[in-house]
This record gives sequence, structure tokens and C-alpha cells, in this order.
Amino acid sequence: MPRFFIDTFDSIIVIDEVGHELPDEAAVREVVRKTLADMLGSEHRGRPAAQYRAEVRDEARKSILTASVLIVIDKAPERKAAEAAE
Repeated sequence: MPRFFIDTFDSIIVIDEVGHELPDEAAVREVVRKTLADMLGSEHRGRPAAQYRAEVRDEARKSILTASVLIVIDKAPERKAAEAAE
């Protein structure tokens, strides 16, 4: 079974040196989706915006795909204006 390496990027870079044995690219995509969802669920608290990225490398260490997620939590313009007036 081929091995894929999933590096992750947010405020820190984590290089996957171990990899995952996965049957095909569809399985890789599912692992990447879950990885980014987990990062999003546990890391963004307290920040108004966050971007997470994963880069997948194959056994030859060549990049085969990237995925990213961006979340921005912002107040409604009316609330911003009201707070600025205070």
C-alpha cells in the first residue's frame, strides 16, 4: 500500500515524517478533510480568523495535492458601528 505524507500549516508548520499507508487518492482526500476539520474545531477558538492548509506528498516526497480552509468570524457592520460610537 502506498504511503502518503500530510504536512499541516497554520501558525506552526508540522512536517509529517511518518506518513499514512492509504490505498488511493480518495482515501488521502478523506484523511485530509478530517485533518483540516479537526484543526478547525480545536485551534480557531478566540481568533477572529484562521487559515489551515495541508499539503500531501507521495512516497517520492513529491507534492500531489493541497487543501485549505479559511474561517472568518466577524461582527455585523451595525454592531461594529454601534461599538465604535460608544
